[in-house]
Amino acid sequence: MATIRITMLGSFAVSVDGRSVADGAWTRRHAAGLVKALALAPDHRLHREQLLDRLWPDDRVDEAGPKLHKAAHYARRALALPGAVVLRDGHVLLAPHHAVAVDVAEFEELAQVALAGPDLEAARRALALYAGELLPQDRYDEWVEERRDQLRRRHLDLLRLDGRWDEVLEQDPSDEAAHLAVTRRHAANGDRHAALRQFERLDRQPPPWPAATFTPAPAPVPSPAPGRATTSSSAGSWS
Repeated sequence: MATIRITMLGSFAVSVDGRSVADGAWTRRHAAGLVKALALAPDHRLHREQLLDRLWPDDRVDEAGPKLHKAAHYARRALALPGAVVLRDGHVLLAPHHAVAVDVAEFEELAQVALAGPDLEAARRALALYAGELLPQDRYDEWVEERRDQLRRRHLDLLRLDGRWDEVLEQDPSDEAAHLAVTRRHAANGDRHAALRQFERLDRQPPPWPAATFTPAPAPVPSPAPGRATTSSSAGSWS
């Protein structure tokens, strides 16, 4: 049994029994995409149609099917490992007879422990694993976006738990708690000017709710002739 190590936070890299798979081994983009999708899936397996929809969303099933087989072939060649990708009973599996370790899964497990505790040691171990956003080179692949956002939010939660407020603000400049924490830190250090500047940055952040809009009143209606009734409004309204 071989051990496959897959990194997807900050970059994409694969090793087999400690041997790095060269970037040049991924001669087909969809071969790498196939491994990425399966690495992120529960138990590293997906239904065939799920995989086709993620990697070839604009193709019909009869068009995408042969592309899946070709991608699996090139993925096996890149990993140089028997049974690296298996198509069986309508499912596609990543190395079912080998050990697969994925940094995303390890990060999520540690983050869950850290935030449930709270457990500061687990938080710091998880933060050490987070080398960057999920698959940054696949920024425009729609199937990655939701998971990337989930991981980014979990990373922010861990930074807050560890009190790393400057890093929180680098990623979320609108975080009020982070602004206040940095302001208090400057004040505690006797740096009143830095504290004031930080507080002013908070004041300049846009509100988290839509600004109210004023609906002007309609133009005045001329007074009707005597004996005629009319209705008019002379006040504006906020919405």
